[in-house]
Amino acid sequence: EFLALRLVDGNDCAGRLEVFYNGTWGSICSNRMSQLTAVTVCKHLNCGDSGEIARDFQYSRGAGPTWLDHIECAETHSSLWQCQSDPWNPQSCDNRAEETHISCTGRKEATSPTTFFECPNSTSCSDREKLRVVGGKDGCSGRVEIWHQGSWGTVCDDSWDMADANVVCRQMGCGSAVSALSEAAFGEGTGPIWLEKVHCKGTETSLWDCPAKSLFGKNCDHKEDAAVNCSEQEAADPSESPDSLYVLLHFHSDPPRRAATNRQISMPVILCIILGILLCLVLAILVGQIRSARAQQK
Repeated sequence: EFLALRLVDGNDCAGRLEVFYNGTWGSICSNRMSQLTAVTVCKHLNCGDSGEIARDFQYSRGAGPTWLDHIECAETHSSLWQCQSDPWNPQSCDNRAEETHISCTGRKEATSPTTFFECPNSTSCSDREKLRVVGGKDGCSGRVEIWHQGSWGTVCDDSWDMADANVVCRQMGCGSAVSALSEAAFGEGTGPIWLEKVHCKGTETSLWDCPAKSLFGKNCDHKEDAAVNCSEQEAADPSESPDSLYVLLHFHSDPPRRAATNRQISMPVILCIILGILLCLVLAILVGQIRSARAQQK
């Protein structure tokens, strides 16, 4: 289970309200929904501190499940997940005319991943602050994915460049970036696309320090997933496959160091050493025989 929220068929801050639950985007019903709930949604999406429920249904109807109904928020709530509602049900609405359409006042401001990954309460959120690359040959090359709201999601390749890739590689302990790849170079991801328009200078120690835009709309799809190739390889745990390699990143902590690589001597190297020793012995014997023959001639 993981949750995400968006407004669709309009723009990032106006449209039909949808929630991502159980792997599927679905609508939210408007029964008993108040103006305060609409304001909470707008705050949740960083779309200003005011909004209203659109009664003219200017946005299209949804096609997926209708997940929630009877949502009631209080003035103290800053996130929709804090509000009361009926239990999750894929058929919460009696009909599509009950779907929620919201228009927010204000502009959705650019946020940094530091704000984006902020804990909703005082409890530790180390389980959510993660970064990984998947689909490559090791844990230092592949599609960039970040952990948010209980699920892995990708990064849109809009404005993705070497400065961004360098920060990712350095934070994972994989050296510097060899290339910053776009257009799903290591395959398309699944689930949400959490960030777009990342603008690192290249000197940051963490991706969370770079300006970026949190993405909840439809401005990007998985054909635009960003990826990296780093200069160094990460030591792999034999029990893990390359696709499962990831590095846990602790909030505002130093980038983790790469695990030391066990430098074992391979079989070809051992054979070369043995052959070299044998060759030296043969040469020594030949030299001894030549000297012995010369001594006898004298």
